[in-house]
Formats: sequence, structure tokens, C-alpha cells
Amino acid sequence: MRISVLLVMNVNDRFKKAIDSQFSHLGRMATYLKPLSGAQEIRVIARRPEQLFELGDGHLHAEDPQLEFRVSEVATPSRGDEIHIDGRIYRIESEPRLDLHQLVWITESLPLIE
Repeated sequence: MRISVLLVMNVNDRFKKAIDSQFSHLGRMATYLKPLSGAQEIRVIARRPEQLFELGDGHLHAEDPQLEFRVSEVATPSRGDEIHIDGRIYRIESEPRLDLHQLVWITESLPLIE
């Protein structure tokens, strides 16, 4: 039984190292703003999954901005929080969800126009 506990801990540590490496290489520096809590620097991976909608005889192409960041940097993100990346501001529009290994928050975000 002790061997299986050590094996699980080792696997979790490997996933965490892989995630940290991914954010180190692909992530960008950003500022996370939570109302009433202030700002903190985090690393973010921005993704733009594409969706194709049928509208009558035509098709509508839409991009749905997703921002991903580590649980180790933001423990409790919330809808309405803001993330500033390269001079652009994104607001989290839906409740953040965790990835399969519960190491990364995935958020649907909208850019704010100022």
C-alpha cells in the first residue's frame, strides 16, 4: 500500500513539473485583478478555440478566448475578475473550471474595450 501512495505522489509531482514547464515556455506575464484584493503577477496561456456556427445557408466563425493559469498562482478565481495581458484587459465571464489534474484553471474571457 505504501508503494502505491509513493507512486501516486510521484505521478502528481511529474504532472506539476510538466505544467510548470509548459507555462514557463508558452505562458505570458499578466496581472490578475480580483476586486477588493488587489493585483498579482501570474503567467497565462491564451487560447482562442474556434467554433463554426451554421446560420441559414451561411456559416459564422467565432473565436472564444480562453485564458489558462495555474492553481498555484490563483487559488480561487471568480467570475468578474480581470486579467491584464499586453495592454489588453479580459474579464472572466463564466465560472472558472479546473483541468483534469486540478492544476490549471480554464476560464472563458471577454476582452474589454476602453
